[in-house]
Amino acid sequence: MSEDIKVEDLTLKKEQIVSYFSPPGGKAGMIIILIIISLGLYAWEPMAGIAGVIVTALIIWGGGKKSKPATDSEIDKQWDEIAKQREDEAYRVAHLDKSDAVRDAEYFWAYPQELQAGDDAVSYKTKEGLDKVTRRNYQRLVYMIYAKDQLVVFDENICIEDGWDGRDNIQEYYWSDVSSIGFDQKTNSLEIACGPKIIGFPLKGDGKEGASEDNSSTEAAENLSNSIRVILRERKTT
Repeated sequence: MSEDIKVEDLTLKKEQIVSYFSPPGGKAGMIIILIIISLGLYAWEPMAGIAGVIVTALIIWGGGKKSKPATDSEIDKQWDEIAKQREDEAYRVAHLDKSDAVRDAEYFWAYPQELQAGDDAVSYKTKEGLDKVTRRNYQRLVYMIYAKDQLVVFDENICIEDGWDGRDNIQEYYWSDVSSIGFDQKTNSLEIACGPKIIGFPLKGDGKEGASEDNSSTEAAENLSNSIRVILRERKTT
């Protein structure tokens, strides 16, 4: 049974993340309209105008008390916090102790393959940040665990808005069967060749959600592929 993400231990609150992907709109316009109405009411009946001003002030004050939407960098940091929190879960599901690994596990974020279901489920959303990078509220966390005799791949789909995590998936590939590892920049995906089988991990969707790329995910996947190449070379020389 999968252990839940401990959202209470994360930096950002749910309201900040929800506001980032679904920013409240129209409040500024509504305030302007209320001010105009209040001025009109004041010209007609001073007390009614004063009441309108009070209502407008309460709306402004109430909006100021709410949590501010998260920033691009805060969203990225939250994803990193989630990934680091899930490292122990990856080892637990893989039935491996950290002491059994030949090097530290590494992770990257890939395109999600599973979303929540149900009427109250959080829908899939994207947002282009100020840095022109498209961010998603769902991502697929992929952990590579380097055991002595095999490469263990743990992955699960996660929603950053409410901390939902999907089904845990574990695959094991003996090092003797892993023939190559590569990062395809055309498709922006990490690919592992095990004999005639190619296991792919696409980092983005079909391109309809925006042309921008998450350079941090790409860099993490490329670094991870380099780590696997080093292990493969070491095994060939021993």
